[in-house]
Amino acid sequence: MAKVKTGAALVIIAAVAAASAAGSFLYVNNGKKAFRAAEADLPESAISTYLEDIRNGHYDQIYEDSLTVAPHLNSKEDYTTALQDIYRGISLDALSFVAEETDEDGDARYALVYDHEKIAEVKVKKGKDGLYHASTIFSGDNDYRIEVPDGMTLYVNGIAVDKSYCVDKDGRSENFHGLNNWNDAPKCDVYEIDNLLGEPEVSVKETGYSTLTDVSTGTIYVGKTAKGTELAETMASYAQIIAQFPAQESTLGQVGAISVTASDWYSRIRTMQNAWFSVHNVSRFDNVKAFNIIQQDDKTAVGYVTFDYYAANSEVSRTWHAGYQMSLLKVNGTWRIAGMAIDSELNPLKEKNY
Repeated sequence: MAKVKTGAALVIIAAVAAASAAGSFLYVNNGKKAFRAAEADLPESAISTYLEDIRNGHYDQIYEDSLTVAPHLNSKEDYTTALQDIYRGISLDALSFVAEETDEDGDARYALVYDHEKIAEVKVKKGKDGLYHASTIFSGDNDYRIEVPDGMTLYVNGIAVDKSYCVDKDGRSENFHGLNNWNDAPKCDVYEIDNLLGEPEVSVKETGYSTLTDVSTGTIYVGKTAKGTELAETMASYAQIIAQFPAQESTLGQVGAISVTASDWYSRIRTMQNAWFSVHNVSRFDNVKAFNIIQQDDKTAVGYVTFDYYAANSEVSRTWHAGYQMSLLKVNGTWRIAGMAIDSELNPLKEKNY
């Protein structure tokens, strides 16, 4: 039997010990990796990542995750503000979460609880990358009707809106609903967008288009931005004739000459009492401006008009700061009023009305 020298024996023992320690280290390290991998495969891991992003202010990443976990049409700014409002003054370390439900697709919902109170609801969804992602579920209270020229792709806050939001693919523009002949109203696709956190930015892919918000209904119209001065000059001129009618400075015949008489608009103004205005011998219009004019098709237009109307007699004087929304229809080559709405809020001097 061969003898082993003491020095060599110590080397061998040290080597075996080192190998044993290395094996133990690899076993423990691999165990930790396996644990982390298993943990990452749990839905709850996404909530930890989500809260860490909140802690570090990674709102861009949170917003991008939200669009895949629970698609919505809110802007990044509105979404971030809503998140900051939720977690302001909250200690993230003191948060807990409680499973609420899991749907048939495997997406889970959790309640985030702070100081025994539910402060938010989070949805967790497995992404295409195989990892779970979390997103806060908001229920906004802003709903909008948007009318877009036939066949155009609508964008809300820079996000393309799919056809599931379209409630009428063969609609007619709401601002022309008072026409007796409904076929004269522009055709449009009607979208209804709900649960928004704030007012949306609305656009279409095509260039040269802008929007106008109806002062009566809040509907957002999309149309070609009017070019040139013809429509602005026409609307400004027509607004003065309409404003003069209750002051008995223009006649019903003059109003009829600039109106679509087969319309609810004309029926209402034709029967309007205009004998209540004080007798006056001085009047004038100042600051007459037509703006934000769009064309929903080639034979229609809608825009705003503001003006200041001054009237006086020997005893009293007053200035009205007025605003109109005017919809025009081209009839036999001539623009005529097809609908009107009054809103002094359009006028920058509105606070001086009394």
